[in-house]
Amino acid sequence: MDFVDNFGITYLSAVAKQNGWNTHLTVFSPRTIDRVMLDVRPELVCYSAMSSDAGIYLRINRLIKAKHDAITIMGGPHATFFPEVVADEHLDFICRGEGEPAFEEFLRTLKEGGNCHAIANFCSKTQKNDIRPLVENLDSLPMPDRDIVFRATELGASPLKTFMTSRGCPYACSYCHNAAFQELYRRKGKVYRTHSPRRIVEEIKVVRGRYPLKFIKFEDDMFATSLPWLEEFSRIYRQEIGIPFNCLQRMEYVTEERVRLIKAAGGVSISVSIDSANERIREDILNRSMKLDNAAIRDRIRIIKRAGLNILTNTIIGIPTSTLEDEYEALRLNIDSGVDFAGAAILVPFPRTPIWRYCKEHNLLEEGAEERMKSVQARSLLTCFTEKEKDIQWNLSLFLPAIVKFPLLRRLLLWIARNRSPRSVYSSFFVLCKGYLYSRYVFPFRGSWLTKINFLKKALRLEGKRILGIPDDVG
Repeated sequence: MDFVDNFGITYLSAVAKQNGWNTHLTVFSPRTIDRVMLDVRPELVCYSAMSSDAGIYLRINRLIKAKHDAITIMGGPHATFFPEVVADEHLDFICRGEGEPAFEEFLRTLKEGGNCHAIANFCSKTQKNDIRPLVENLDSLPMPDRDIVFRATELGASPLKTFMTSRGCPYACSYCHNAAFQELYRRKGKVYRTHSPRRIVEEIKVVRGRYPLKFIKFEDDMFATSLPWLEEFSRIYRQEIGIPFNCLQRMEYVTEERVRLIKAAGGVSISVSIDSANERIREDILNRSMKLDNAAIRDRIRIIKRAGLNILTNTIIGIPTSTLEDEYEALRLNIDSGVDFAGAAILVPFPRTPIWRYCKEHNLLEEGAEERMKSVQARSLLTCFTEKEKDIQWNLSLFLPAIVKFPLLRRLLLWIARNRSPRSVYSSFFVLCKGYLYSRYVFPFRGSWLTKINFLKKALRLEGKRILGIPDDVG
């Protein structure tokens, strides 16, 4: 369980309950899973897996199938883009793409004793089916069952909670699976869709009435692309909710008017992606379609700062054809723009993304790289960089927030990044720095010291593992 609950689970649980089923969520532990299975005795066991953790879920599935009689289903990004995973001998079904209508049909068919192998979006070892159209009206979906996560995990007690106002992304950046998603759903509906502002406000009210809620993170790939939508949202959110929030904007959408509306609604911080300070790399390698030069990026960031909003940026380190000078230029761009938290991730060319195909075509992947693609903070897996360059990249990714925000530490941290080998203590420094800057600028809310200490302990445990490439133990 990370800091963000899995939205797919909450919607699928709502669909199941709407169709007369009981649902239960457990956070896996090898010490407790047998007891949970005996207590709950589920007819279905379902997983939502990203590619980075699909192997973990397959091992969990194997453990469960060895002792318990249940139908197992994997959904999520991995099943969607790697449908061959259904061949795993212990997995019964996969569900590809958007799952609510498909899952509802599956549950109804299973209850009626029908043929579950012939349902659109579902695949089994004997039959692969087509993808049905996307849900056009998101408001037609049941209200997500946030209780299933909040009651079973520590997220319910957290004063910070996440919401999503939309689904999909109309862009096709090369490091993302959106290009494949758009191809999968070609002529099957509009990929980017939004809930109505009223629906989002009502969902927040439900959560606020049951759980602590002092700050909201809108987790959308793109928040409020429509100006009329944002105008309506700003008005009713300010009147009926008023909880401070963070959201993500693409640079080209940043205008004085949009930022003013976000601020008026209660926005405190905005996240934006720079990805690379090299304009050629942004367009030719990352396919960002940003059409902004670095001067324009600085102007957009300053628009946000002038409105009194804090800003988080994302930069990718270790992109094919990039040099260390490109990373230093990204550092200067963040410093010159007055960024509050400058995040950096080392490129992971996940399989079947455009950047993965580029790396394969140019023979840039280390041997066995695909089995080690678990984290965007681990060391580069590309052969186009020397070991020394990879050391500096890793160090920079951890020191970048402090270098940008703390001028007195700038020269020392740059020297360490360039001249010292990576050490585990650097990852601890990063987590502490990130925790401080996030709580001060990105998610600033009043909470007890105990809450903040628990946040920090969890961050050290989770992010420390990612940075150091330590796998999760499933027994």
